[in-house]
Amino acid sequence: MSVNPELVQAKAVMKPDYRILVLLGLGHLAADINQGALPVILPRLFTEYGLSYTLAATIMMVFNFSSSIIQPVFGWYSDKKTALWLLPGGVLLASLGMALMGFAQNLGLILLFVLLSGIGVASYHPEGSKAAHYASGAAKASAMSIFSVGGNLGYGLGAVLMAVFLAVGGVKGTVYLLLPGLIVAGLLWHYLPRIPTAPRSGGAQRSGASTDGEGQVYWAPLVLLCLIVVLRSFIQTGLTTFIPLYCVTYLGAPESYGSTLISIFLLSGAVGTVLGGPLADRIGKTKLVAWSMGLMPPLILLFLFAPPWLSAVALSLTGAVLISTFSSTIVLGQSFMPHSVGIASGLMLGFAIGTGGLGAVLLGWVADQAGIDVTMLTIAFLPVVGLLLSFLFAKLQRKYVGVVS
Repeated sequence: MSVNPELVQAKAVMKPDYRILVLLGLGHLAADINQGALPVILPRLFTEYGLSYTLAATIMMVFNFSSSIIQPVFGWYSDKKTALWLLPGGVLLASLGMALMGFAQNLGLILLFVLLSGIGVASYHPEGSKAAHYASGAAKASAMSIFSVGGNLGYGLGAVLMAVFLAVGGVKGTVYLLLPGLIVAGLLWHYLPRIPTAPRSGGAQRSGASTDGEGQVYWAPLVLLCLIVVLRSFIQTGLTTFIPLYCVTYLGAPESYGSTLISIFLLSGAVGTVLGGPLADRIGKTKLVAWSMGLMPPLILLFLFAPPWLSAVALSLTGAVLISTFSSTIVLGQSFMPHSVGIASGLMLGFAIGTGGLGAVLLGWVADQAGIDVTMLTIAFLPVVGLLLSFLFAKLQRKYVGVVS
């Protein structure tokens, strides 16, 4: 395996600014709490409004579009101008939109509030990821994992908190989601002057995939990387959307059981992010992507057919393995667009993830036509395609970049 190019200049690069990375990770957590809350709210909306699987998936699609697909627009704006105000503003808007969900009187208002929350999430990610890139050192996947784990923790905690809020306040308990948003937005605003807006050192800080052709965009591997992230998002969104519905409508389990499983899945993803960053710096980011895709089909099938205790273990491992590549794909994307870090971050964190999230509507149609059990089996075999794409991705890196990161 070739040496990771960003590690070649390790001695010349400043150490990561861990205080800034933790702060940005906290903002990531506060924004993504709302993403984790939505799948837990969906079953309640499903029953109260008599939604079909397709309409439930449409709510998720609107959120994914507004929170993810438009992120490159904010990334472009971030690259053109200093836009640190998007950090506190994005967290606040994301929380406000989701907090109002419980007060919606019809499907139109639900979609409006989901849209607003998603725009808040979208505005935070490119600027936050770019700032984390500037605050990172030589082992970029490890440093980026600190930023990334905030989002994955938020995703998992959002499911836990939303289950508690629904139990305490009913559907209007969504209003409590505003509290973490207000607190963290205030912290980000207070420390805004300390957040970097440019690399803290010269050329060594850049994350180009190669020192040759500095500033060059490596389109072929970048496009394929986007496809891999799209597929990973397709799988993740499918699981987070349909596991609660699968438990309630197919297994006949209580709503709390589905919420518990989602929390296990998402919190395990946070653990996977923490472990995945250093592991990627050690064995290579592309190799980690391939291992992740290869391990998922047996784990998802084990979740579906094993006894309850083993099923929970399998789902936990699925979350950790699936999300372990999160920081790796961000760093890879940034390395293929070294002079457009904001756009690259928007592509990896937003467009590719959101495009994969559109698959939830397709999976919803499959559930309506063939049953939700068939949908879950479909999700189980999607990573096989990802494994094949990861092999092709390694070949394209050798051809166009000269090394496999």
